[in-house]
Amino acid sequence: MNSMAHRFNAHVLGEGVRTVVFGHGFGTDQTSWDAQVRSLVEQGYRVVLFDFAGATPGTLAAYQPARHASLYGFAEDLVLLLRELGVSKASYVGHSLGAAIGILACHGEPGLFDSLQLLAASARYIDDPAQHYVGGFSPQEVDSLLDTMHGDYVAWANGFGPLAAGRHEKPTLAIDFTRRLLSLRPDVACAVFAAAMRSDLRAEVEAIRVPLQVLQTESDVAVPLAAANWLAEHGRARDFRVIATRGHFPQLAAPRAINAALLDFLHVHTHC
Repeated sequence: MNSMAHRFNAHVLGEGVRTVVFGHGFGTDQTSWDAQVRSLVEQGYRVVLFDFAGATPGTLAAYQPARHASLYGFAEDLVLLLRELGVSKASYVGHSLGAAIGILACHGEPGLFDSLQLLAASARYIDDPAQHYVGGFSPQEVDSLLDTMHGDYVAWANGFGPLAAGRHEKPTLAIDFTRRLLSLRPDVACAVFAAAMRSDLRAEVEAIRVPLQVLQTESDVAVPLAAANWLAEHGRARDFRVIATRGHFPQLAAPRAINAALLDFLHVHTHC
């Protein structure tokens, strides 16, 4: 079987007429959305889940180094998958890497999504002083981060996992995320992380023409509030919320708050 749904471990849950597509972030898979999926299905939504290429052992065969050297390859995968599933005019909920891929897919395939809901998302991670843009990292810091990752992936994962998870009332998040990082094939993880860190989606963000919601935590080592603010302002977000938690995984750290925010936006800005 070589269908896109099989290659990307896609699942469709619920029987609602309104479809919501979930795109996970780097170092996670579709299970990171469990709390949100339960909430939306209970509210009558149809949910599409999948794993990006290389994110799980089952999707390694779909990973192609040349195709996935940039986020555009992942976005094309997403478009083709949803075409196969007959999905259009859906709401897209994306976290981190998955948010960036959703922006590209929305830009490249008008009509695929009629709203975007983005968590811990950034248009660009590298600062651009000439444009007064704060992404959170200098080019030298990104190069150093990638060198460390290539040099000793295990040590990098054990250090980055707790930093990304952040300090809050759920310390098991750091353990779980670090375990997930260590389960990835190092060469694939390094390549995907580099593609994300060196991406620049500012032009695509400024071209967004569908209702946008931006959700960000109070403190995130990967996405400073300045970057979240830029995304919300330049994407003309109709809803920008700072969730009362810390770290890069608001859907796991504060699931009830995220569920409420997602449903509020869906009820107001989409047609069920």
